[in-house]
Amino acid sequence: TLEGYLYPETYKVPAAGVDIERLVVRQLKTFQERFLSKHPNGFGGRTLHDVVVVASMLEREEPKPKNRPLVSGIMWKRVDRNFGLGIDATSRYTIRDWNDRTAFLVQLRDPEDPYNTRLRKGLPPTAIGNPAIESLEAATAPEASEFLYYLHDAQQNLHPARDAAEHEANRAKFDVY
Repeated sequence: TLEGYLYPETYKVPAAGVDIERLVVRQLKTFQERFLSKHPNGFGGRTLHDVVVVASMLEREEPKPKNRPLVSGIMWKRVDRNFGLGIDATSRYTIRDWNDRTAFLVQLRDPEDPYNTRLRKGLPPTAIGNPAIESLEAATAPEASEFLYYLHDAQQNLHPARDAAEHEANRAKFDVY
């Protein structure tokens, strides 16, 4: 799949219609120009695929670009320690309607879903969207911290936690299921 590598940008297309192949090539070239060309020495031991997958999760998970390096650090730490990521956005990826809560809850209990990062350890098999440059760069430069967990309150403010007990306290404090 090319998901994750099709650079999200505003592209001018002819009013008469678009040649899909040309548009895809243009998106891939933009990905190369804006991101890949800035990293000629690779990604510090990470694969491009893994960086793109993490960036796609950051794009969906963290609404504030300034917080993405911290969240990236938490994600990579969990991957490196073989912890489940527990990222809701991955379980929503295959649902037709992102906001269908019933379908989402079914996905959360499906151990066969390769995108279920609550029940499966490691990264999902593919990107779950096409990340912007802020997410791509955050995935390549994670912020080190003592945190292993995070959640967002109703106003989408980030609340990291050092351990499961602190995370559960945040869940109760901010009424996050």
